[in-house]
Amino acid sequence: MKRFFLFSAALALTVFTQSCKEDDKEIATVDTVTITVSMPADFPSTAAYQGEVTLQDRNSTRSYTATAVNGKAIFNDVMFGIYDASAAATLTHEEFAAAAPDLAANFSGSISLNGSLAMLSLIDQTASAEQFEINLTWAVPGNLVISKIYSFGTTNLNDKVYNLDKYWEIYNNSDQVQYVDGLYLGEAYGSAVSPSVYPDVAADPYCYLQRVVRFPGSGTQYPVEPGQSIVVAMNAKNHIDPEVITQTVDLSGADFECYVEDSTSFFPADNASVPNLEQIYGANTYAAKFGAGQGSIIVLFEMTDAEMESAEKVLAPGTDAYGAAYAYYCLAVPNSKVIDAVDCYRVSLESRKSKHLPTDVDASYAAIDQKGIADRKVAYITPDGRKVLQDTNNSSQDFVYIAPRTEGGADHIVPRDYDKAEIQPAL
Repeated sequence: MKRFFLFSAALALTVFTQSCKEDDKEIATVDTVTITVSMPADFPSTAAYQGEVTLQDRNSTRSYTATAVNGKAIFNDVMFGIYDASAAATLTHEEFAAAAPDLAANFSGSISLNGSLAMLSLIDQTASAEQFEINLTWAVPGNLVISKIYSFGTTNLNDKVYNLDKYWEIYNNSDQVQYVDGLYLGEAYGSAVSPSVYPDVAADPYCYLQRVVRFPGSGTQYPVEPGQSIVVAMNAKNHIDPEVITQTVDLSGADFECYVEDSTSFFPADNASVPNLEQIYGANTYAAKFGAGQGSIIVLFEMTDAEMESAEKVLAPGTDAYGAAYAYYCLAVPNSKVIDAVDCYRVSLESRKSKHLPTDVDASYAAIDQKGIADRKVAYITPDGRKVLQDTNNSSQDFVYIAPRTEGGADHIVPRDYDKAEIQPAL
C-alpha cells in the first residue's frame, strides 16, 4: 500500500476464538492476556478501535484472535511461547467520519488502521499482569494492491514438484480506472523459506530487490477497472492436465507473462497472445529469472527512468565469497516508491520466518505454501457491489491462507475469484 499518513495510537477489543487443538489444553498456558489498543493520537479521545487483534506464535502456526471492545482485547488460556501481536482494520469513509469527523472532512475514501507489538514473552503466569499496548497508525490505502500470491506451485501425480504454474494478481482497490503501464515488479532478496541477509532490514528505508521487471505500455494501454484485477503468470498456459497435475490453475487467460527467451527450464514456451514483462534488473548473472524462485517476495513500485538509472546497487553481505560472478548486488528501492509489497513465510517453516521487507511497507507476513494461495480479504462491499479489499499494511491481518480443499483431489485455483467464503468480511 502507498502510505500517505502515519499517526501513533493504542488498542481495544473482546470475544475470542482460538485455533488450538484440543490436546493443547493439557499444556501450560497463561490464564489471561490483555492487550490495550488506542486509536491514532489525532483521533478524538472518544473513538474506540473495533476489529480483530491477533496473537501469532513466532515458532508455529498457532494463533489466537480476539475482537476489540472498549479498548481491550482479552485472550484466555494462551499456550506458553513468544508471540507477535497485531491489530488491523479498514474503515469505510462513513465509519471514518463517525470516528473522526474533522479528519474525514479532508478525504473521500476509506482508511486503514494498523499496529503491532513484537516479541511478547508469554512464558509464565506473570504475563497475566503485564500491560501490553498496541499503538495504531492510520493511512490511506493504495489504489493498486497485490491481492493473490501463488508462488510455490504444486505437485504432479508422481508427487514431484511442478512450479511452472505460479502467478500473482494485482487488484484495483479504488473507484477510478488505474493503469499499470510502466510500473515495476520486484523480488526482494531472500524468499519465504530463507531470510534476507541485510542487517536490520525491517527498519530500513529501502527494499533490496534481486530481480526487477516492468509492465509494458506507454501510459494508458493497460487499464485496470475499479474492482477488477490483472493476472501476472510465470507461464501463461492452461496447466490443468488430469493425467499429470493434481491441483493447479488455468493461466491461459493471464494478462501478462514472465517469459524469458532461452530459459526453457523455467519458461518452456512463450504465449504470443499475452504481453511479456520487460526484464530490467538481475542481481547477478546466475540469478534465476523473475518468478522462478520458490516463495518469491513481491514488491510493486513506481519510479522514473532516471530514478531507476541512479538507484544504488547494494551487495548482499557474504554473497561474494565465491567470486564476483556469484555476488548479489540488489537494487535499493526507497520505501516511498512502493505502491504495495507483501512479505511471506512458508507454512510449517515458521522457524525460518524472517523479515525480507521493511515494516514500513509490510508490518508482518502472509502465509503461503505449495498448492495453497495467499488471498487478500474483502474489507467491505460498496452499495454498487464493488469489493474493497483490506489494505492495512499488515499482511498477517490482510491475507488468508487457503490450502487445497481436498488433498490429492482435483480442485483447482481460479484466478480473479473474490467470492470465496474465506475472504468475505465478517458479518
